[in-house]
Amino acid sequence: MLASLVIGAFIAAGILDLLLRKKFSIETNKKFSDQFLNKGHMVFEILIGVAFLMFISTSGVVGKQLYILLFLFFAMLYAVRALLERLLQREKKKYIISLMYVTICLVCSVGILLVM
Repeated sequence: MLASLVIGAFIAAGILDLLLRKKFSIETNKKFSDQFLNKGHMVFEILIGVAFLMFISTSGVVGKQLYILLFLFFAMLYAVRALLERLLQREKKKYIISLMYVTICLVCSVGILLVM
């Protein structure tokens, strides 16, 4: 059940990503480093990722809670990214894609909470 939820979310994300990029004329990232706004943003995301891994490894969270926390973590990362993109690069409209990923991650978290 969890696998079908995640696979469905990935398919929906891919389709919505293509549709939104076409509708709002948002360019795709040419390189991996294009996804970060600046070096500070990259360092911030790495530090948040390390802190999340430390929290998960020391708290002993397992099962349903682990999956929910994982999707909430990704939702938080995309929310911060959307905020920074909105503030720093408003004309590129990439924040629309980031907000779509926040929504999908939150839907997956609620889906896991209800299904499992």
